[in-house]
Amino acid sequence: MTLHIFNPDTDYALASDSENYTPPVSILAIKRSLSLLPALYAERGDAILLPDDNPEFLQENHAFIEIISTKDITLVRPRHIHLFLEEHKNARIRPWGWNRTLRKWLVSSGVKENFIPSTEQITALRNISHRRVTIPFIMNMGDIRNEEIQVPKEFSDINEALAFRENCGDVYFKAPWSSSGRGLLYTKDLEKRHIEPWLRGIIRSQGSVMGETAYDRILDFATEWECKDGKALFIGVSTFTTSDRGKYKSNIVAPQENIVSFILQQIDIHGKGNNLSEIIKRQSLLLENYVAPFYDGPLGIDMLVTSERNIHPCVEINLRDTMGRVAIDIQQRIISEDATELEIGFLRRLTSGGIFSPMHLLSTLRDIESN
Repeated sequence: MTLHIFNPDTDYALASDSENYTPPVSILAIKRSLSLLPALYAERGDAILLPDDNPEFLQENHAFIEIISTKDITLVRPRHIHLFLEEHKNARIRPWGWNRTLRKWLVSSGVKENFIPSTEQITALRNISHRRVTIPFIMNMGDIRNEEIQVPKEFSDINEALAFRENCGDVYFKAPWSSSGRGLLYTKDLEKRHIEPWLRGIIRSQGSVMGETAYDRILDFATEWECKDGKALFIGVSTFTTSDRGKYKSNIVAPQENIVSFILQQIDIHGKGNNLSEIIKRQSLLLENYVAPFYDGPLGIDMLVTSERNIHPCVEINLRDTMGRVAIDIQQRIISEDATELEIGFLRRLTSGGIFSPMHLLSTLRDIESN
């Protein structure tokens, strides 16, 4: 049995490196609205932690109740989590992502240490979640990387960062820890007076900033993985859409063979660095070298295809659950032999047109709840 916890603020909590992080009101609203998201991909008999002990929460989210009932999912109130885990000693906790704030809350709620990563493991996770980890990944793909793809740079000096932008033209500046296109500045059409304060704030709060070439992209996609006992297990590929400035919008829900075929249609398969199978094999080796020794859990490697039809093999690494993984899991549930007609119908309605979007999900759920 798995106890799922949806905490989309995890990247922000990692950035704060605090046991007492409080997310912005907007993130808290998303966390509460989508707290039952794991019901879409949880296995039969799993459990989900509710966002609070308010009994009205389930009345406000009754659209999920039928699928939760048919999958025999247990809903756990925060004040009862220690009792639940005492009763289910073989359960495992699977949050969206681990951080010091979540660890402290679980410990203070009476959860035993054997269910939770140690403080040392959380520190290691934070270190390898820094965007600088993409540098050795890309450098170690030099022999299979297209010449168009440049290695990102890390800056702790504002003037050096501004000089990078001056020399390279339009670039992306990224906070070392951030999520879903937030903590990202696309410098196109921005003047120095707009860029400099942002850089100063990120460097002051997180110690440095990453600078990356802004590629003219035609496709965003990702490889999804699960690390366990020092090994990296390949789960599949996902494709997603973003805004012009790089913020996440939606994922495609489709069979793996369709997604892979679509990706291959976008790339120059004869160009250097565009062998997708070869890239995935190299990613596996690099994950087992840089990540898997220190981390057990899900992760996604974001990639892209440039307008020159070349693959960027590692835009960023997300050491947590991802919407791409959710999209893959939803597709697996749709074709699962133990999925009921009710569950399949519910999932198809939420992914109408093969699109999975958190905002579309909320809109569809409101429609269901109003009927």
